[in-house]
Amino acid sequence: MKVWLLTNTPSPYQVELFTAIQRDGRCDLDVRFMRQTHRGRPWNPEPPPFRFRTLGGIGPSLWADAFRLHLRALMDCLFGKHELFVLSGQYTSLTFVACSWILRLRRKRWAMWLEQPWPENYRPAWTRSVTAKSGLARAVRRRSLTSLLRRAHAVFCIGSSAAEAYKGLGADPAKLFVIPYCCDTSRYAAADAAAVEAVRAKYHLGGKTVFLFSGQLIERKGVDLLIRAFADLARSTHDVALLILGEGPLRARLEASLPPDLKTRVHFAGHVEQEALPPCFHASQVFVFPTRHDGWGVVINEACAAGLPVISTDAAGAARDLVADGQNGFIVPRDDGDQLADRMRFFVSHTDQIPVFGAQAVQRVSSFSVAHGAKLFCDAASATAGDT
Repeated sequence: MKVWLLTNTPSPYQVELFTAIQRDGRCDLDVRFMRQTHRGRPWNPEPPPFRFRTLGGIGPSLWADAFRLHLRALMDCLFGKHELFVLSGQYTSLTFVACSWILRLRRKRWAMWLEQPWPENYRPAWTRSVTAKSGLARAVRRRSLTSLLRRAHAVFCIGSSAAEAYKGLGADPAKLFVIPYCCDTSRYAAADAAAVEAVRAKYHLGGKTVFLFSGQLIERKGVDLLIRAFADLARSTHDVALLILGEGPLRARLEASLPPDLKTRVHFAGHVEQEALPPCFHASQVFVFPTRHDGWGVVINEACAAGLPVISTDAAGAARDLVADGQNGFIVPRDDGDQLADRMRFFVSHTDQIPVFGAQAVQRVSSFSVAHGAKLFCDAASATAGDT
C-alpha cells in the first residue's frame, strides 16, 4: 500500500519509526519533510529504506513552517495516486490545512497523525505568543481542529491522552487509532561500566541518590519547578544530587537561581550527544520530568528502558501510557512543586524501592518497541485505506 506522509522535520526517533514501517512490508512510505534540519541540526542520511523529499516553502526561511506554504505538498495531494495520505505535524499550518481540503475535494483517503493538543484552559503567564493567549486565536484554532477531526477518515493518536482529547473534541471514536510513540530504546538497556563511572566521578555522584532531567532548558519543560523541589528536598538530606542534561535559553538564569549550598549538588551537563546519554542515565537513580506540556515526551521511554523510576507531571502524554502511579514511578499535577518534592523524597527514604520500580519500568516499556509502533501504524493505515 502506497502511503504519502507529510511531517515537519526528520527527528531521529521519527526516522527510526519510518524505517521500521517500511521494513514491516505492508506500507510503502513516501515522506515529505518541511525542513531537512531538526532543532537546528542538519540531517545527512545514508539512503534510508523509505523514499523522502525535503519541501521548499514560500516565505523567508526564518518563518515558522506554519506560516510558509509548501507548494510541492499541495501538488502531491492534487495529483498523487497514493492509497492513503497522512498529515502529521502542525494542524494549524497553511500547508496542512490546504492539503486536507485538496484531499477532501479529491475524495482521497487521508488521516491525521497527532500528539495530544495543548490544553486550551492552560495559558500561563510565560506564554507570550499572541496566538497562544488570544481568545479569538484559540477559538479559531479549536474550530479548525474540530473541522479537521470531522473531515479526516482517521486520526492516528500518539498515546491514550491524545485519543481521549480528540474524543472529547467530538471525533468519532471509531476513527481513533492509538499509536504511542515507540522508538529504539535498546541502547539504554545497558551502558559501559567505565563510562558510567566516569560520569559519576565527574559530577561527584558517589554515595548519593541522583535525580536526572534530560531535555531543553525552556520554561515549558518546568526545570525551574524541579530546582525548587530539589532545593526543598536538599534542606533535609545531603546525600542527593540533581543532574540536568540539555541546553536552552534559560540555562544562565537557572544556574544563577541556585542557592550557594546547592551549587555543588546541582550539575548542568549541557548538551549531550545521543550516544553519550545512556551512561548518564545509568549513573542516575530516578528520572524526573516536570514538564508543563509535552504531547508525548520520548525521554520517558528512554528512562524506563534504562531502568529508572519516573516522576512525571500529568502534562506529559507519555506519562499516561508509560507510568503506572506507585508501580514504576509517580504522576504529579502540573506545577505542583510540593508533590514533586514529596515524590522525590519517597525515593530518598525508600532507596530499596528504586530497583523494584526500575524493574517495573523496564517491563512496561518493553511493549513499546519500534517494531510494535510500526505494526500499529500499518494496522491503522490498512484499516483506513480499506474502509469504504
